[in-house]
Amino acid sequence: MSAVVLGICRESLPGERRVALVPRAVPAVRELGVDVLVEAGAGTAAGFPDAAYAAAGAALVGGGELAARAHVLAAVRRPPAETVARLHRGQLLLCLLRAWRAPHLVRRWADAGLTLIGTDPPGRPGLPPGRLDAGAGQASLAGYKAVLLAADRLGRELAGGVTEPALVLVLGAGPAGLRAIDTARRLGATVHAYDTGQAAQAAIAAHGGFVLPLGSWDVRRRAAVLSRFEVVVSSTETAPMSIDTAAVRSLRPGSVVVDLVCDADGRSVEPAVAGAERIVGGVLVIGAGDLAAAVPATASTAYAQAVAALLAVLVPDGLLTVDPADPDLTGLLIAHAGTVTDPRTAGLLRDATAAAGLP
Repeated sequence: MSAVVLGICRESLPGERRVALVPRAVPAVRELGVDVLVEAGAGTAAGFPDAAYAAAGAALVGGGELAARAHVLAAVRRPPAETVARLHRGQLLLCLLRAWRAPHLVRRWADAGLTLIGTDPPGRPGLPPGRLDAGAGQASLAGYKAVLLAADRLGRELAGGVTEPALVLVLGAGPAGLRAIDTARRLGATVHAYDTGQAAQAAIAAHGGFVLPLGSWDVRRRAAVLSRFEVVVSSTETAPMSIDTAAVRSLRPGSVVVDLVCDADGRSVEPAVAGAERIVGGVLVIGAGDLAAAVPATASTAYAQAVAALLAVLVPDGLLTVDPADPDLTGLLIAHAGTVTDPRTAGLLRDATAAAGLP
């Protein structure tokens, strides 16, 4: 029986420098009985040359051969349409799928017979991520970089020095938000944060942030709340915590807003533009949905650890096994055998169908 083949895609989106598997993780994957193919140049932007993969036991191939031979394709971001078009029924694709932001794309890929695993299962604010949650590690790095980026753009040190420490607001107590709280505090800022639920608020306090009173973030009070802060980091896609343009304009000129969920699929700060920095009423708004790519070596290493752990679940005894009832795959398995298995994504598709008046 032939070995399971893992294919590592070269990322193609502008600015994406990460890779799904680093050379040091190749031996552990091969110990599972999995052969590793790496698309030539996949790790170059993250500082991992082709020679390092070859030395670790991986084979270097072109994109066409990768798609034809791999049983499992691993990527960081969703591959472009031309890459997916080369895949065939029965192949497994794992990546930061963000299925809830692209349910119709998931439906098309499921109809094509692909098994889809999202390495970014839904988070539980304030609670530790699961061991197979690759997205949590990426989000944590993004939270760290968001504060460094804001500190660089603010025009004064967060610790204050000759003035009072800067006031920072973090929206969301997931991995990105909690890391942002930690980083801002270490830089000397006074940090407030907001999320709903007792676990999230307990986590904010445990990380040294001041919890905004529950109910403070309703539509009528956004501008009043925001006007107190000089740096705002938005790390949540929860609609009630979004920031509209009027609220952004309520900040004092020179303030900085970083939207950590702003990308081609959407945003949490209304005037944010993916991958861009723009001035809105004297306030700098940064659309930074994939900020972990700014630290590609660290981010890739963290991502690769989760990929290797996931493969250990998927390839027991050298055989590729996808069991929808496996509790380890809860929240990860998005589509299998032509069916959208993820309840959240399936619900979004049903809602869209009902809204369109279709049967």
